[in-house]
Amino acid sequence: MAIIPTLLIEQVRAAAPFLFEGPEPSGPALRYLRVLRAYDGRRLTALEYYELCLCAHWATAGSFVPTDVDNGIRWKHWQDIQPGLVEEQAKLVLEALSWDYSPVTVRISGSGALRLSTHEGTWFSVAVGAYAACLSARPALSTVVLAAMLTEAQREDRAYAASGSGVELLKASALIAHNFGDLDRVADQWELKPSDALRVSLYDAAKPGSPLFGGRLGRAGLLHQKHMGADNHRHYPLRAAKGLRKYGELLLPVGPFFDDWGRRVGRHPGLTPDEVAEAVRALTDGWVRMHEPASYARALSGILEVFPGGRRALGKLLPAKDRRMLESGALKAAMDVSQERFEAQWANRVVKMREASASLG
Repeated sequence: MAIIPTLLIEQVRAAAPFLFEGPEPSGPALRYLRVLRAYDGRRLTALEYYELCLCAHWATAGSFVPTDVDNGIRWKHWQDIQPGLVEEQAKLVLEALSWDYSPVTVRISGSGALRLSTHEGTWFSVAVGAYAACLSARPALSTVVLAAMLTEAQREDRAYAASGSGVELLKASALIAHNFGDLDRVADQWELKPSDALRVSLYDAAKPGSPLFGGRLGRAGLLHQKHMGADNHRHYPLRAAKGLRKYGELLLPVGPFFDDWGRRVGRHPGLTPDEVAEAVRALTDGWVRMHEPASYARALSGILEVFPGGRRALGKLLPAKDRRMLESGALKAAMDVSQERFEAQWANRVVKMREASASLG
């Protein structure tokens, strides 16, 4: 059963309350935020409901608790509808590609025209739905949607090629693998034929060994597979730290590079010491549950660096088991590595992979 609109808005408010504060967002690129703010409980048409779901997911996809409407906007709401509604929903999807995601995510690499985030994957997933639904209902429009997807894929290929340092390349690889993974999953859901134009031109593009786009996106997928996957999951343990949801600047970046994020948490003026401690407990719990992800150790290192009174003061707010983890053992050893050394170690992984590829010819 579809979620009722009022409950959907409540979920967005719970996940990202900061989106409903401050001046009215202006301009076409932030229209999705105005749609969410403007909903007043009225009865919606099918098109308006699709738009609300699309805006809600766009607004929360980079949050700790994304809304659970992704299957609806990429599959369910395309089923058994009139061709005219297919066309209008597809137009909304095409518009969404121009929406500015900077207020709703910091999971970003690069800048300007070559900026990447996981929101391109969110868009790919709904674009596949629009394309597949238009194949029979509006064939000409399906060609337009596919052209937009190809243009975006080419842009991401250029962004990956332009990533400079090892760290930036690692970040880009994680985002690209995520984005094309979203595309592939929805193409499978729609059971597109092997000969379908989308499958031929985009499917498996970021899988290791793919020949598409000169093999560059496939190399991005390999880099992610070998090094980045463990630190770029859904971060379920951090949902327990509800104080983190209050501020857009506390959204999570690309893992495992969480040092700066940890510093923002540790000294944020809007968080109480107890809320910082709540975040620390979630991170230590995640360290255990998620099999020692490097990102959580880096976040803790950043928090302890700036928290007033340091480890001793923070320890007074923590259960004994969490305090012990911060004071000894594998977690402390991972935290005690400097950010500079940590990032140099990770950048060196890129160098080693390139050297190995070169030696293979």
